[in-house]
Amino acid sequence: MKKVMYSALVVALLILAANCGAAREQIRTQSLTERDGVFQEVTTTDGPPPGFADVVLKASLKTHKSGEGILLESRNSPHGGPVYRFVFNIDGQAVTWEAPGQRENLPVVSDRHSQDEGDGMRYALEKRIRLRAGTHRIFFGVPEENYAKTVTVNLQEGKSYTLEFRPIYPRYKWGHPAFRLGFLGFNALFNNTSNN
Repeated sequence: MKKVMYSALVVALLILAANCGAAREQIRTQSLTERDGVFQEVTTTDGPPPGFADVVLKASLKTHKSGEGILLESRNSPHGGPVYRFVFNIDGQAVTWEAPGQRENLPVVSDRHSQDEGDGMRYALEKRIRLRAGTHRIFFGVPEENYAKTVTVNLQEGKSYTLEFRPIYPRYKWGHPAFRLGFLGFNALFNNTSNN
């Protein structure tokens, strides 16, 4: 029985290592620009011109502070560090944005638990981009976590949208999600924010 459990553990670790390697390679290749002119960052609040649409890209992640991780965490761990990088590649045009870490300590409110409760570092990114109306493939990667996700969006001319990547955290033994245990992935939430 011990041999079976040991073999299952080894197989699970090999699969996990292979998936991390595949995500790492995908992030590396997707961080390289193959073509330009797909999108541009917009800093004004003016609506998009004819033929174009705006998308507000949002991503956030909360980690434990530096030095508070599990025993197997290396000294070079990005958790609690000064920045996290978020990689986006839209139809071949790539950009890497850095989100600065901000210390955040959220208390439990009225016995209602939140996945972000507790003391840690919050990394949040928000960028507005403009691109042609139509269907676009958007790659999202977090190099520090070897995580990647691709979504396809359809944009209508003259409209503004939000594409938000929200982290999914594991659950405590008490059933509450917790950022201190790492993260499982991201949910992509896409919606129209205005009908210009």
